[in-house]
Amino acid sequence: MRDTDRLLRDLDPARDSTPVMNDTEAEALLARITATPRRPQPARARTRRRPLVWTAAAAVTALAVVGGIGLLDSPAQTPAYAATPAPLRLQDPAGTPAAQLLRQLAGKAEQQTAPAPPQDTTAHFEYEMWSLFTTIDGERVTSEVVPQRYETWHRPDGSTRQVITWDGGREADDFPAGEQSASRPPADGGAQAMKDWILSRGDGRGAGAFLSRFNERALNTILSPRQQAGVLRALATFDGMEYHGTVRDRSGRPGLAFSVDSDFGGLPKKQTVILAPDTGKLLAYEEMLTKDAGALNVKIPSVTEYVTHLDHGYTRGD
Repeated sequence: MRDTDRLLRDLDPARDSTPVMNDTEAEALLARITATPRRPQPARARTRRRPLVWTAAAAVTALAVVGGIGLLDSPAQTPAYAATPAPLRLQDPAGTPAAQLLRQLAGKAEQQTAPAPPQDTTAHFEYEMWSLFTTIDGERVTSEVVPQRYETWHRPDGSTRQVITWDGGREADDFPAGEQSASRPPADGGAQAMKDWILSRGDGRGAGAFLSRFNERALNTILSPRQQAGVLRALATFDGMEYHGTVRDRSGRPGLAFSVDSDFGGLPKKQTVILAPDTGKLLAYEEMLTKDAGALNVKIPSVTEYVTHLDHGYTRGD
């Protein structure tokens, strides 16, 4: 497990939380996915879902990339850069400061009405993520965009069901009570309380850490309007936040884009969140390397991950 942790840190992809897979499980999952016959992928990158088992995807990606690193320096090989999605079309920051717009959006969020969930209901989440696989075919390194879709149900008894689907494959898992339980956000929804809650998972206290952890929290937490407003007000307190106007996420929904340039995770990157213009809810999160790819076989600039939060709410079952 220490080897896997060190591997993830050295390669960057900005995941510094404790892996939920051991080495054997990660290698087995990678083997199952890469052994699955795939239909030809369209030239355009397809959206994918992001996981409840967040670090599992990072572990698989890291193991796959490491498999190809040894061949990249061989004089007999032609380096095969990974195929990555096109960057978001962000407008240059201008006009109203990002902090002021975030506070205005917080006011809108706070005005929303959301009745308390009924007793004995299941929290349901849907999200897409994009993962980079690098596989070795004989003496050549090849890369492809592998979309993944995640759907999770957190039941009243504390147990969780998760279904992961990708092109040609499907995997379902059930977790007992407590194994995948989410931390409850502060009830009062104050900006400082929400900031401390989001940053309580993992290292770092800067804007980059906040955006990354905010995205992770959204995988299994439904915020009230007051709590959502508190998150936006907390985000407005960070220096370096920039507003990039209205963009469309990778599912086609319009939203307001805010970003920060940081080195969270070890490599210089731009971290972007896309927020719903009426409620301030998180629609999507992306990371793009801007100056240095480290050991990753991608060109600069390059999108290294994205998450599209498609839906969440309460249901009576799964």
